[in-house]
Formats: sequence, C-alpha cells, structure tokens
Amino acid sequence: MASEALKKIADELKNAREEKDISLQQIASKTKIDTKFLRAIENANFEILPDLYMKAFIREFAQYIDLDPNAIIQKFENAKQGKPEEATVTETAAESSPETMTEEKAGKKFDSIETAPLPASEDVKTKKLNTNYVYVGTIAVLVLILVYILFIKGSSPDIVQESFSQQTANQDKPRYEMTEQNNNPSQVNSSQSNSNMSDSLRLSVQTLSRVWVKVASDGKIITQQVYQRDSKLHFAASKNFSVTVGNAGMVKLLLNNKQIQNIGKTGEIRNLYITPDTIRYYTIIPPTKNETKPAKKN
Repeated sequence: MASEALKKIADELKNAREEKDISLQQIASKTKIDTKFLRAIENANFEILPDLYMKAFIREFAQYIDLDPNAIIQKFENAKQGKPEEATVTETAAESSPETMTEEKAGKKFDSIETAPLPASEDVKTKKLNTNYVYVGTIAVLVLILVYILFIKGSSPDIVQESFSQQTANQDKPRYEMTEQNNNPSQVNSSQSNSNMSDSLRLSVQTLSRVWVKVASDGKIITQQVYQRDSKLHFAASKNFSVTVGNAGMVKLLLNNKQIQNIGKTGEIRNLYITPDTIRYYTIIPPTKNETKPAKKN
C-alpha cells in the first residue's frame, strides 16, 4: 500500500492535469506511455513497475503538464525512502538556489576551461605543415620535369616512322643487292677511326647473323657490304646517319651507347635515318619479278 507521501505526489500530478484540462489519452499520445501506467501513477500504484521505469514515466507525465520533473522525482525518491516532506523542500530549494546555480555555472565554466580544445595555433601549425607538404611536392615535381627535359628527353631522339615511296624504293634498289666485296670489318673500323672524333653522334652496329649493312655518315657512304655473324662496327657523324640493313631482326644498333629499339623483324629490309633529335624508319619491300608493289607503311 502506498504511503501518504506517495499519494500526495499522485494527487499533485492528477490535480495539475485536470486543472489544465488534459486527458490521459492526450498524454499517452504524446509520451507513448500506455494509459494504464498513467492511471496507475494517479492512483499511487507505483509498484506496478520497477522504480527505474516508473521514475521515467513520472518525469514524462510531470513535464507534459508543466510541473518541475526534477522536483517531482525528488519527492518520489524521498517518499520511497521515508524521508519527511521538509527534506524534500529543502533539497529542492538548495538545488534551485541562486548560489547553487552560480556554483554549478562556475563549475561548468571551470570544466570547460579544463577540457577546452587546444588553441587555434594547433590548427595553424597543421595548416603550415600541409602547406609545406604542398611546397615540397611541387618542388619535387618541377625537379623531375627538369631532369626529364635535360637528361632523358635530350638524350633520347624522337622515333618517327614514315612511309617510303615506291619511287625512292626503286632509286635505292641497288642498296639491297648483297655483295661479297670488302667483307673485312676491320677495314671499316680502321677507316672510321680517322673520322673527326668530336662528332656528336656515335653509332655501333652488332650483327647477330650474316647481314647486309650499308652506313652513310653525313651523306657519305662509309660501308656497303655483307657482314658475318658477331661483327661489331663503329661509326661517327656530326649531323646524321643513314643506315640500311637487309635483315633487320638480326642487327643490334646502339646510338651514343643507347640501344635503338624496334629496328625491324627478321627478313625485313629497313632504312633508318638518324639525327640527334629524330629516328625515322623506312620499310622497303623489293618488287617481285614482273610486279611492282608500293612501299609498306609502318
């Protein structure tokens, strides 16, 4: 059976509700509390639920009818513990007194100072650090671009593949006639050694099989003959090379000690025109008997 103090709390809630002309159904719709629990509160039947749930329902009830929910809960707890009503009034007054409120505010202010985030200088440091990363990254990219332009791009000639007209193929047809004369690589090397050593272009030819090779340096034919396997030839030029090979897949060419890629396939007749900036490839298909074919474009 509920004590007198609990009955007073129930009556206070019921009277306040009736004064404001609020029905239990209205409270139930707003708070989602079943009307049987609201009716149990007004009947001081607080044992219907555990105190934890009952206090939550009482708080919602009091708040909806504009009563102080903290004061009602304090009264409910004191009544459950058998404390006199004067203690409830005193504790409620102490909680709501200006001094207590000032102390709470001061405590909150103090706590906010203790737990306040670091000053904006930390954000400034972070921004400066991010800016430094951006500067370093930009400088690194510029350095890489400069290295590419000065050392990589400057040292690697552009490779351009062009078509070779039939007229040119017919004019140069004798270049692809294999001969056996002057087949001593040492003669080519010895004659080349007398060239101007200040020439900017250096060309090395290595044969992987028996191959016909023709090399012209700055427009002057240096060699035009068949070379046996593992022959190594070296040439110099100041402006350009014109190189023709009768079996492109069996020749290795090095320009300034850097290998030239994709010279051609085995069996192909290829002509390369080499300058400091450009390498042009020509593939020539010799005409068959009684038949003339156009040049193959790569």
